[in-house]
Amino acid sequence: MISVAEARRSTIQRRPPDRVYASEVVIRPTVPPLDAQIRELWQYRHLFVALVWRNVRVEFDAMRLGSAWATARPLLFAIVFSLFRNFSGADTRVELPYMLYVYSGLLLWTYFTDVTTNAAGAARLDVALLTKVYYPRLLTPCVPMVAGLLTIVVGMLPLIPMLAWYGVHPGWMIILLPFVLIPCIMLALGLGMLISSLSIEDRDWERVLGYGITVGLWLSPVIYAPDMIPHAIRPAYQLNPMVGPLLGFRAALFDGLPFPLWEWLYGLATSAVVLALGIWVFRRTELRLVDSL
Repeated sequence: MISVAEARRSTIQRRPPDRVYASEVVIRPTVPPLDAQIRELWQYRHLFVALVWRNVRVEFDAMRLGSAWATARPLLFAIVFSLFRNFSGADTRVELPYMLYVYSGLLLWTYFTDVTTNAAGAARLDVALLTKVYYPRLLTPCVPMVAGLLTIVVGMLPLIPMLAWYGVHPGWMIILLPFVLIPCIMLALGLGMLISSLSIEDRDWERVLGYGITVGLWLSPVIYAPDMIPHAIRPAYQLNPMVGPLLGFRAALFDGLPFPLWEWLYGLATSAVVLALGIWVFRRTELRLVDSL
């Protein structure tokens, strides 16, 4: 006689293999919480400093002229725009000496352009490091943001003889200069991370970014004052989040210019939204970042 327990054991042993292996376990990486990722970023701060220093050395030490190239582009463009403005007699509605106005605008716009472009392509540039060593992927687009600040510092040097030549001096708002740059930094980093995430699957987004930055130069108060814009379309013109930072940058550098509080606050709010969106998209893309590069 076979007991009931033995009968059950024999039934289990005779179960068809397809029923035993019918279930499937899929292991996927998860996106860590933001607070955990911030703590992880702090743990890798020494690597971040090393990567920033690497970018600075590539930018300056690898060339004989060094820091001269940091001022060459905005300075040459400022000279060209000044010459054309003098030859044409165009009224750009600029109250400052035009050379000061256009150079300061090009200096900030050059930083915005470089940080956005470099942050968008940072993952492809560091692909060799990303595929061999683990570190928080958010560090990659943040490196150009910090390294590019040195370009602004070096670019300020030609302003010293310009201010002396034209008899213009900074006012007390010069202390607001670091805060004025915040919307520009946030917008450049947010756009860079957003385009970096989108271009992993479709590199056409890098071309879109390049064309957008070129068009944005003419839609921003870089080489002309906003007073040139007709009053009917000026509210639409001020939807550009770079209007406030550019005007605030000049107000902090040159005495006598009013600070564009509402334009700057709008630029800050818009840049914060773009940065949050860029971080959100990038954090979900980094799970397949290495496999897609």
